[in-house]
Amino acid sequence: MAKSKRKFLVTALLGLAIALSGCSGSGGGASAPGDSGGTGAQSLEPVTLEVVIPGAKGANYDEVLAEVNKRLKAEINTQVKFTFVDFADLNQKTNVMLASGENVDLMFDAPWLHLDTMASQGYYEELSELLDQYGPNVKKTRPQQMWDANKINGNIYGVPLGSAYTQQRSIFIRKDLREQLNLPPVKTYEDLKAYLYAVRDSNSGITPLLAGADDVTYSWVNWLIRDDTSVNIRPTNFAGASLMLYYKGNDGKVYNFFETQEPKIWSGIQDVRQLFVDKVMSQDVLTNKSSPGDMQLQNKVAATPQMAFGIPKTYNDQLKQVVPDGELEAVRLFDLTPGKNLSNFKMDNYICIVKTSKHKDRAMMFLDWANRQENYDLLEHGIEGVNWKSVGEHQYDTLNNDGGIVSFQLMLNPALEREWVGIDEETREYSQFITQADNFTKDIMTGFTFDPTPVKNEVAQFATIQAKYYSGLFNGALDPDEYFARFKTEGEAVLKQIQTELQNQVDAFLAK
Repeated sequence: MAKSKRKFLVTALLGLAIALSGCSGSGGGASAPGDSGGTGAQSLEPVTLEVVIPGAKGANYDEVLAEVNKRLKAEINTQVKFTFVDFADLNQKTNVMLASGENVDLMFDAPWLHLDTMASQGYYEELSELLDQYGPNVKKTRPQQMWDANKINGNIYGVPLGSAYTQQRSIFIRKDLREQLNLPPVKTYEDLKAYLYAVRDSNSGITPLLAGADDVTYSWVNWLIRDDTSVNIRPTNFAGASLMLYYKGNDGKVYNFFETQEPKIWSGIQDVRQLFVDKVMSQDVLTNKSSPGDMQLQNKVAATPQMAFGIPKTYNDQLKQVVPDGELEAVRLFDLTPGKNLSNFKMDNYICIVKTSKHKDRAMMFLDWANRQENYDLLEHGIEGVNWKSVGEHQYDTLNNDGGIVSFQLMLNPALEREWVGIDEETREYSQFITQADNFTKDIMTGFTFDPTPVKNEVAQFATIQAKYYSGLFNGALDPDEYFARFKTEGEAVLKQIQTELQNQVDAFLAK
């Protein structure tokens, strides 16, 4: 979840779920706040909203939250409490919260987590009516194609959160180390490997590469495959970002990796195995509990995958506290050729109103409040004049202790997002490219969402099997010649059942 905002440097997981139904909304009963603010706080009962989101409290949390609640109290007689859940625990803890009926009003979810399962099994409120009544700003800050592409079975179960039509992705490396090793700028994957091996051989004591083991999205093979436009392989989201069932090209087919042993994926698995054997990939990749990004800032790791095109200023500031001459740079393997990348215009993250919430209307009023520029800025950047300052129309600069308390987890949208004034021109080119829909070829699966209900037991069974093998294979820690066969023996039959159901749903969708 970047700039200086922690927005894109997310470490994500996959999940499954159980069902629950609830009651309709209540708790406020006032007209929508509209564009300019509240409806008259005196006419509303006092409400405290419970919001569950991933991440951790930032340095300015208490001060910014106090200002948030001061404004909310005055405008809609509301207070908000954020519960932050570590990404490593996100799947399990949110499952438990929902299944147990814990008091939660708003919850972050995502296709890479368990959004489709939770929505199809009744955990989240359908939002169309609430949006029409209480969410004018939520609606107008997102283009219609974003709403159309982010429905589940034709319904809106979460507000889509995003500001572009694909995710920013790069590998952060140490520019100072690269220059000390007399290596040219890294432009290709082969250049990157040359850098990693040079770091290994430099006796610096720094681990060359660390990917994400708790997070399928950040596994090394997934990371490289996502940006390979020669095949346009992408996950089906039947189990988060798993590539065991995948789409390829734009043919409407569901491919099964046990059957195809897709050459691009398989060669990636073999390649990362060699990186592991050669002690380029961290030998602790499966057991490491720290964020790869944090370890990089502590001068322990030389390369990490990150969801950003450029280096946040705060990252280099933090690194320099440990290594005065240290500097990070971003290696981007994303193809800027218009039309080469597919997009289904689906967002990576969502904020949902929990079905059992007693304050559904107030929850939407809060989201609408958060989708006004002055409140959006407060939540994302902190207090203006203290943590940040506005520059021009839609830019910002950092001051002192930069940063707010939340962004991609609650209200991220293309209309209100500011660009850091210090962004370099190359990063700006990449960032602006992905905000233009015409730069992408429309994915034939745009608008499709898999309903796992008919095979929910099989999905749960396969998730258990996959957890034993996937991260190890896709990060190089397990010998593919031995462990892929074991994985296949245990998982092939159940995965075939899921594939058959998924393909049937795809065919029905395309037939329409």
